[in-house]
Amino acid sequence: MKIAQKNTQHLASIDAGRYLTSLIGQPWERDGLHCWALVRQVQQDLFGRDLPPVLDVAPDGRSAKARLFNGHPERRRWQAVERPQHGAVALMVRKGARIDFFEHAGVYFDLDGGGLLHVDHPHGVVFDDLFVFRSARRWMDPVFFISRD
Repeated sequence: MKIAQKNTQHLASIDAGRYLTSLIGQPWERDGLHCWALVRQVQQDLFGRDLPPVLDVAPDGRSAKARLFNGHPERRRWQAVERPQHGAVALMVRKGARIDFFEHAGVYFDLDGGGLLHVDHPHGVVFDDLFVFRSARRWMDPVFFISRD
């Protein structure tokens, strides 16, 4: 399932809160709406950034996902930042994994106190504040990236 296309012109003409609300609850799909597909769609719709399909289909296995996220040339276009910024891409590591073993992605929004928009199975698209994300979802603190462009 692809996120519905909007007839809008990026963040200036989109109510980001309303846009996110329209996504909440959409189901995760291996060959459709997986975490990177959501990141790509949101970055395009709200920020006008065209990101490549790092993951066309969500691969089986944590190692396969980590290799794709860590080794893709797109990473050179982004720089890590210490504090989350509105629209930053967040890459995540499961608790107990190596710190560079990124296997999940989302987008940070400075809305409702700040939080991550991401999608996984079985939750679908959710907007989690960082406390819930770390405690209930079993992830370490995300690493936030902003575009160098």
